[in-house]
Amino acid sequence: MFDPKRILLRRVFFIYPEKIKYISVGFYPSRNFQPPVEIVSPKSNPLILTDQHVKTLAEHLPAQCDALCTDEFYKVPEGDLRMSTSSIYKTTVISLGSKKKNKKSMYFKLHELRYLSYIFFIVQNQLNKYTEAMGDVMNYVLSSLSSIS
Repeated sequence: MFDPKRILLRRVFFIYPEKIKYISVGFYPSRNFQPPVEIVSPKSNPLILTDQHVKTLAEHLPAQCDALCTDEFYKVPEGDLRMSTSSIYKTTVISLGSKKKNKKSMYFKLHELRYLSYIFFIVQNQLNKYTEAMGDVMNYVLSSLSSIS
């Protein structure tokens, strides 16, 4: 059987030069091989984004950067995805989850958010390619599982 902690195929984009904060797209056996986008940081739980979350982030990332540069407040409440700026610390908070105990948050400084904004079209493109390839991946997985048994 497949190890659920393993990843079949993943593309990683580092946000931070020390390679500790990154965004990735991959096929995860533990998530039924659906290709989610993950934002990972060592100090918090990963944010697992659906394709709708990715679309929302793509729409609002440039405005979030502009708001941080001009010390304006910018808030995006979009279902269980929330984004808001904090001018005191010059950061943006991206949160997922509707209840406090299930809520996951990640903080981004201006330079990290700006870089994420620059590469986000690549992340979207990767997600689209992974979504297109999902049928082939499922055929591969099913044939691998049947050959094991």
